[in-house]
Amino acid sequence: MQVRRSLRNRVAVTLAVFGGVVSLTLAAIIYLASQDLERRLIDDTLTAELDDYVLRRERNPHSLPERTATIRAFVITPEGNRTQVPKAVSELTPGRHRLVLEGVAYRAAVRSVGEQRFAVLYDVTALRRREQGFLLMLAVSVLMITVISAFAGRWLAGRTIAPVTELIRRVSERQPEEDAPPSLAEQFPWHEVQQLAADFDNYLLRLHDFIERERLFTGDVSHELRTPLAVIQGATDLLMADPDIDRKNRLRIARIDRAVAEMGEISGALLALAREQEAPAVDTGDCDVVAVVEELVSRQRQLLHDKQVTLDVTVIEPPKVAADHAVLAMTIGNLLRNALTFTDSGEVRITLESDAVLVEDSGPGLLTSEIQQLFRPYVRSGGSKGAGLGLSLVQRLCKRQGWQITLANRPGGGTVARLMFSSPSGKNGNSARSGA
Repeated sequence: MQVRRSLRNRVAVTLAVFGGVVSLTLAAIIYLASQDLERRLIDDTLTAELDDYVLRRERNPHSLPERTATIRAFVITPEGNRTQVPKAVSELTPGRHRLVLEGVAYRAAVRSVGEQRFAVLYDVTALRRREQGFLLMLAVSVLMITVISAFAGRWLAGRTIAPVTELIRRVSERQPEEDAPPSLAEQFPWHEVQQLAADFDNYLLRLHDFIERERLFTGDVSHELRTPLAVIQGATDLLMADPDIDRKNRLRIARIDRAVAEMGEISGALLALAREQEAPAVDTGDCDVVAVVEELVSRQRQLLHDKQVTLDVTVIEPPKVAADHAVLAMTIGNLLRNALTFTDSGEVRITLESDAVLVEDSGPGLLTSEIQQLFRPYVRSGGSKGAGLGLSLVQRLCKRQGWQITLANRPGGGTVARLMFSSPSGKNGNSARSGA
């Protein structure tokens, strides 16, 4: 499942990362600068102490080295020291050094004056503790700035993208199949949002016009077909009543009569689709599903004239469906026609249950990849010679009626199509083979 990403969260994270990087950089600069400043101050102190001790030794060669809480001084002479000098100190060369003496960290400055070397040590233990505390304070500051940046970024992002959120809300409330929607671009003062809203206006207007053209075309075609179909139907009735028509021609006329009846059902189904999609379906009373299935079986048997296929109907419990006869006939008829078309040998069975109609066949079955796509218009399964529109129309009819259509492979080979008149909540019909 694809993770939904929030633009607001992205802006907040971006600002938090930016704030964290900037604060971390500043903290590193401040820390390094403070260390350099402390080192310079200590070196200046050591230099001053060395100058003072050298001058005192020049005035009084027996002057004792200084020893305070933070300063220790030593003098190393060739003939030996009057005071004990630690070995680590005596080995120091002129310059600046760091050393640990008796477990205490020092910074040392050593200077040679004649044959003598003067060493002054500065205790940096307290300074190290202050550095650790300062470093901890900087780390806490960086963390606080990052968190504050995240919350501030989320708040600012919410304020910044509020017009876009409002535009999304208004677009989601639009119904393109209704009257032409009012302009969205005029409702927002910001240039960038106006540009986006204008694009939505253009798209919604084109969608509205397309739906209107589709509705008018479907309704006009269905309406205009009624007259020629009625003429053909009347002519076939007269021909069937003529006793001089031989059996061979009578079968041909019967085939024309079945085709006219099927065209009438198609016209009725198209008219149903041309009505307002969101309007509640008109209560037409319970439709005789058993009679519809028997009529379809009688009409579709001509598809089996050169096949070794048996067509059976089993009624477990007659369904009660409040639907238009033409819609129901077209829905079941497409499923039956697909089963008969794709079955070269074996059986096709129609089973009527209390709330469903099952159409099973012993054909080649379906690929899993096909099942996910075949309810889309113009998509056909392998070997199909149809236009790929039959089950697309079935799906639209089922959606309008609140039914559910599923199709799956049958154990042992073949497929089973299930038309359920009471769709379970939260489930969607799977795609199916479109052969009509």
